[in-house]
Amino acid sequence: MGAASAVLVSDPALAGTDALGTAKVLAAAIGRVEGAELVLTATESSDGYTGTVPEQLAALLGMPSITFAKSIEVRDGTVYVKRQTDAGYDEVECPLPCVVSVTAGVVEPRYPSFKGIMAAKSKPLEQLTLADAGIDASAVGWSGGGQEIVAVTEAPAREAGEVFEDDGTGVDKIVAYLENLKII
Repeated sequence: MGAASAVLVSDPALAGTDALGTAKVLAAAIGRVEGAELVLTATESSDGYTGTVPEQLAALLGMPSITFAKSIEVRDGTVYVKRQTDAGYDEVECPLPCVVSVTAGVVEPRYPSFKGIMAAKSKPLEQLTLADAGIDASAVGWSGGGQEIVAVTEAPAREAGEVFEDDGTGVDKIVAYLENLKII
């Protein structure tokens, strides 16, 4: 929504690309956008779950990075972020240009109107292969990955939990259970 242009890198050689290879491709695409000052990413993808791509991307672009942004504000060449933590959030600031990875729920999704859909058709879309983006195909995909899948197995079935009937001693039973697991 609201993009002025787009770059799509699509190549069959990308199949099997690991997190670092993904960051290399994204860095090459972002590098084609002159004057890019704020790069927004998700914290992790739905297929990889490594959570490392934003940091790798920042390193490849030579930019500082802020992770787990809950809210973002840009003022006077500085990014102000509330960074989500286990204890709430930290307030962080960083000069532009930078990479910021956001958590789920940082924005409300907006759905395009018919007018917006029609306007998007006139926006420039640059489609690139790896060669067009200046990326050696041997550095990505199955051949360029630093990892190898050796087996795929089903996760074990989840075991039934223990049910506590609260007869007034429920708290004591839960505490004893957690102590037995060495959680507390």
